[in-house]
Amino acid sequence: MGIGILASTFLWTVPTYAQAETETAGSSMKEESYLEENIELYNEERGKPEGEWKEDEQGRWYEYSDGTRPKLSWRKIDGQWYYFNSKGYWIDDNTYEEGSLKGIDVSKWQEEIDWQAVKNDGIEFAMIRLGYNTNQLDKYYQRNMKEAEKVQIPVGVYYYSKATNEEEAVRDAEFVIENLKGYKVSYPVAIDLEDKVQEDLSKEELGKIARAFADEIQSAGYTPMVYANENWYQNYIDWSLLGDVEKWIASYSVSPNPNIKREIWQCCSTGLVDGVKGNVDINFGYKDYTKYITPRTEPLESYYKSGKWVQDSTGWWYRYKNGEYPKNQWEYIDDHWYWFNESGYMTTGWQQVYGKWYYMDQWGAMTTGWQEISSHWYYMNDGGAMTTGWQYISKKWYYMDRWGAMTTGWQQIYGKWYYMDQWGVMTTGWQYIGGSWYYMNDGGAMQTSWLYLGGNWYYLNSSGAMVTGRHYIDGVWYSFNSSGVMQ
Repeated sequence: MGIGILASTFLWTVPTYAQAETETAGSSMKEESYLEENIELYNEERGKPEGEWKEDEQGRWYEYSDGTRPKLSWRKIDGQWYYFNSKGYWIDDNTYEEGSLKGIDVSKWQEEIDWQAVKNDGIEFAMIRLGYNTNQLDKYYQRNMKEAEKVQIPVGVYYYSKATNEEEAVRDAEFVIENLKGYKVSYPVAIDLEDKVQEDLSKEELGKIARAFADEIQSAGYTPMVYANENWYQNYIDWSLLGDVEKWIASYSVSPNPNIKREIWQCCSTGLVDGVKGNVDINFGYKDYTKYITPRTEPLESYYKSGKWVQDSTGWWYRYKNGEYPKNQWEYIDDHWYWFNESGYMTTGWQQVYGKWYYMDQWGAMTTGWQEISSHWYYMNDGGAMTTGWQYISKKWYYMDRWGAMTTGWQQIYGKWYYMDQWGVMTTGWQYIGGSWYYMNDGGAMQTSWLYLGGNWYYLNSSGAMVTGRHYIDGVWYSFNSSGVMQ
C-alpha cells in the first residue's frame, strides 16, 4: 500500500490541545542518538506503566505514574498510536501510521523478551538482529527466533555490517545464511548500513556492498532488504544499484520523507511494548510480507552447490559454500559442465569418463558440437560425449573414425566405399574425383558395374570409375561416349 500523501501538499490544522511539531529527530543516526540522550527513557522490567493525559497552554501530553513523559516517540495508549515531540507534546498527525502493520526490531539490548505479551500488545511482525561486526552472533538471536515462532509472530532478521567491500559483504551474508538454518523466516533478511567505518566510502561502493549482500541472500532463497536512515539513504548509498531490493528506512519523527519509498518505516527507538524490558524500536510496515514470502527454514538446496573457484599450485578446484568440493564427478557451474578428477581438480583436454571420451576446453568447460582439436575435427553430442561412426548432423551424413576424428576423401566402411568431401560430408550422385567420374547411390555407397540412370546405361569399372570409349565387358564389345553413355 502507499505510504501517504506528500507532506508538501497535506494541509492540516493543529487543534488547540496539540503541540505544533517544531523539533524532530535528526536525519542522521548520529543526530538521533544525540537527541535521545535527553529523552526520559522508561526502564522498568515489563510492560507499560499507568499514566494519564495532561494539558496546558502549549498542548497536550501523556504523563506516566513515575512522572516521566514520552518524547520524540510513538506510543500506543488505550489501543491508539500517538506521536510526542521532543518536548513531550502530542502531535495530531497519524497520516503514515494509519493502516500500517505494527512491528518491532530487537537485539541483545532488550534481553529476554516475553513474546506472548508482545503479540498480545498488537505487534504483528519483528525484525530480529542475527549478528554484528565481524560475524558475531547476537546473544539473544536464537532465543528470540524460537520464542517469536512459538507465538506465531512473523519474523525477519537483520545484520549490523561493517563491510567495506563486496567480499566482506558476501562473507556477512554467508554467515547470516548459515545461522538462519532451522528458523522460520517469513520477513526479509536485511543488511544494516550505518557504521562509521563506512562513512568515507563512495555512494557507489556502499551500493555495491549492499548489492553483493542482497544477491547472496537472494541466491539462498530469502528476500533481501537494506536498512538505513534517511541521511544515509540520500547521501551515502547509490540506490540505482538496488532497484529490486526491499527498503527499511529510519526517520524518528511524526512523518517520514514522502519522497523516499520504503516498505518499512522505523519511526522511533523509544517505544514501549508489553513484554519488552525498556525501550524498543517501533516500525510501521506498508507491505504484508506474509502474502509475498513463502516461509522457509532452510536455504535453497541449490545454494550449497554454489561456491567459488580456487586456484592453488596444482590447479583449479571449486569450493562449495559448506567448504566441501566436487571430486571424481561432473558439476554444473555457471551454465557449463566441468569434470573434477579424483583429487578434486578441474580437468582440461581429453578425459575418459565412464567409458566415454569428452573434451574440456582450456577453461575446463565440457565442449559440445564440432571441435577442431590438433588439426582434426570431432563432434561431441549434446551430452558432450565424443561420437564415432556415422553421424547425421544438420541433415548431412558424416563418418567419424574409431578415434572420433571426422573423415574426408575415400573411406571403406563395412565393405563399401564412400567419398566424403573436404568438409567431411558424405557425397551422393555423380562425383568427379581424381580425374574420373564416380557414382554414389542414395546411401552414399560407390557403384560398380552397370548403372541405368536417366534412361541411359553407364558402366563403372571395378574401381568405380565411369568408362568411356570401347570396352570388352563379359565377352561383348561396347562403346561409350565422352559422357559415359553407352551407344
